[in-house]
Amino acid sequence: MLPDDNFISHIEEHFNNWDDDAEMLNGLMLSFLQKPYTLNLQDMPDAEKRAFAKELLQTVIDKQEYLTDLIKVRLKNWDPERIAVLDMILMQMGVCEFLYFPTIPPKVTINEYIDLAKDYSTDQSGHFVNGILDGVHKDLIAQNKIFKTDFKSKKAN
Repeated sequence: MLPDDNFISHIEEHFNNWDDDAEMLNGLMLSFLQKPYTLNLQDMPDAEKRAFAKELLQTVIDKQEYLTDLIKVRLKNWDPERIAVLDMILMQMGVCEFLYFPTIPPKVTINEYIDLAKDYSTDQSGHFVNGILDGVHKDLIAQNKIFKTDFKSKKAN
């Protein structure tokens, strides 16, 4: 099916991220067709990734009001209710990573959420999320509220 231009055109029309996901899905389908009994879709994200996602989601839910308040400070001339819902969720997740996930470097957090905003939200979302997360990050540093693990300063044994 993949060499068929009509099929590819149809898939690209319905799945925005086909270019990113095609290789992975092709591999999954080949694996499944060769050994259908060995593929368990529940195991797709490994246990570590599932645990991280669950912890991030739960922390964002538990701290949502506080995270939103930190973001609102940076929303000059913007009504929080008018911000794309996905943008707000992405920014809450980013601020949550700044504060509660000490092993994730802030630059990595910012870059990941910019990419997610670009891929899944509006045309302007990448710039908007970048500006807000960068500003909140600077605020948190100024208030001495970010404590990150510095792997560069630790020497290997």
